[in-house]
Amino acid sequence: MIRTLLSVVTAFALLLPVSAQTVADSPANRLAAAQRYLKAAPPMEMVGETLNQLASQIPEERREEFKKALTQVVISERIEKITLDAITKHFTVREIDALAAFYGSAEGRSITKKFTAYMADVMPAIQKELVDVIDKIHKDEP
Repeated sequence: MIRTLLSVVTAFALLLPVSAQTVADSPANRLAAAQRYLKAAPPMEMVGETLNQLASQIPEERREEFKKALTQVVISERIEKITLDAITKHFTVREIDALAAFYGSAEGRSITKKFTAYMADVMPAIQKELVDVIDKIHKDEP
């Protein structure tokens, strides 16, 4: 009876997806998860989007020169190391796996491409609201 129960439990455990199994939240496991994340969301793609956003503020006749100069200075290995260090410092293995799953999905890639434009719309409005509130507070001071 006990042998049968153990067999059923073992079989069930083997059928669980890997993500449902518990992985220790160790530095080594965080690093492995972070490396999977970097494959799903290469940091240089994000940097590239930021560089394009910055370049859009440069006069068109100097834009390509600006982008070329920046890409020569930005070193992908350094960006990758900075990303790995930060992600393993701040997130658990499960959180990193969730990030990798999101950014690796079609929806995650689509959202990533749109996020800079979204933030460009949202942040000025939020900043204006904050300035308005601070101005109101200062006006209400005795």
